[in-house]
Amino acid sequence: MKKKFVLLSFLLIGALALSACLFDSDEDGLGNWLSDQGLPNSYKVQTVSINGLVPSEVGAYRDSTPLIMNSRIAFGNSANMSHEMALEFLYVADTSFLNRFKNADTIGAYISFNMYAPFYKDKNIPVERLPIKEKLKVQVSWTLRKGKSKAFVDSLASVSDSAWQRGMQNWEPDLVVDTTYSIKVKKADTLVYFDMPEAFLDSIKTCDKACHLEVRFAAPETENLYRFYAKENKKDPVFRMRAVKEGDTLNYFKQYPPCRMANVVISNDCSDCLVLHGGVKDSIVFEYPAEPVLNALAEFYGDEFPYKEGDGYDVRQAVVLAQLTFARDDSESENYLGLPILVAASSFADSASGKEYRISEPYTRFDKKYVVANGHQNIVFYGGDSLTLQVTQGLRNFLNRASNGAKLKFMINLSYPQLLDNDSSFQTRIVEEELIKKRVFNGDTIEMKYAKGDTVYKFLSYYDYARYDFSTMMQKPATLKLWLATKRGGDDE
Repeated sequence: MKKKFVLLSFLLIGALALSACLFDSDEDGLGNWLSDQGLPNSYKVQTVSINGLVPSEVGAYRDSTPLIMNSRIAFGNSANMSHEMALEFLYVADTSFLNRFKNADTIGAYISFNMYAPFYKDKNIPVERLPIKEKLKVQVSWTLRKGKSKAFVDSLASVSDSAWQRGMQNWEPDLVVDTTYSIKVKKADTLVYFDMPEAFLDSIKTCDKACHLEVRFAAPETENLYRFYAKENKKDPVFRMRAVKEGDTLNYFKQYPPCRMANVVISNDCSDCLVLHGGVKDSIVFEYPAEPVLNALAEFYGDEFPYKEGDGYDVRQAVVLAQLTFARDDSESENYLGLPILVAASSFADSASGKEYRISEPYTRFDKKYVVANGHQNIVFYGGDSLTLQVTQGLRNFLNRASNGAKLKFMINLSYPQLLDNDSSFQTRIVEEELIKKRVFNGDTIEMKYAKGDTVYKFLSYYDYARYDFSTMMQKPATLKLWLATKRGGDDE
């Protein structure tokens, strides 16, 4: 894992905004939450806002481990990222066919891929994805290991995915060949063929009994990103060999599916750039100093923070909701599908034993009227100039364990594009007229009918391989707002 920490200006503490109000939700919702936490629903909920927070540490992480691809695979370039394909084939050679292959007048081999049809047929995406036509310059590389029996194949098949992934990081091919393919993709279900070069055919001839073949495709110059089916589909990729002798009335073929597939993702951004890409394992981790939050609470309550009595576990107030709001700037970023993208947040927390772990932050509370009018606040590539993330669980842990040195430490990633950015559930709409909708599931087409007034779920299950630059956002002050249910001043009676 590559990582780079960038030290920003240490701390800018702006004005401290204090207020007392009901939680931004209906009173029944607040009462239910308090009851779930074992607290009387008569507790007063107050808000504290801490302005001017700037991270003391922030860094971008890029995991270079190849991504195992079982259902779909990406190939090409998008948003300053190159997506290469790695395939593993394991097979016991058909001796009769292999002898024919070695002695035939005409031989050939190709690996074919089916375009990922659901993506290319999806009419909810506001961009034109087809047709694609280009002279695709491809770098084909491969390794071939040979064994004497099925035991050789079985032993390699038992290698774990993680071990194979690690091996691909330091992969050294036997040969590398540059070639060019004429690609014409007119329909969503087009089959794309990559004919293998002559040097590859010569390699295959050397395999007598058991074969372990790894092939990698790279297209660093293309401006397109192709989405193919991967191995767990009825339309999986195929490695196919052909052998023809003079006088044959039939072509003789032999084909094998891949055992494993992976995307090898290469970033063309600098290692310390605060940039996230969609669909890969990019993340940004940032940490804020604890003192501004503890000082704000001490001033608000008139109590000492952190709480140091007993085991230091602070139960004087419960965090109902915590939100971090940043000034947002989309100008140095790019997306392909033309849709807003959800930013996923998680918090680092300390366990009772002192070990750090990470909690995914659910997006559970929002102002529905605001969302309908203005859209969700936790998405980028959208109107407005701010990004608001819920970090409730992280703040609960921080306040409870501040005496033990708990940190205000968070992680963000780019998640899925959002079709319904101003719907309070992200994925529903009312059908205004009768609708017949078709979906492809495991290669089968399923027809669903909706009557007038029915609710239709609209959710994209594929990423936009976008690029978002968080540099400006992390350098500008952020605001932390806390909703607290307090036990002080007789509120627990």
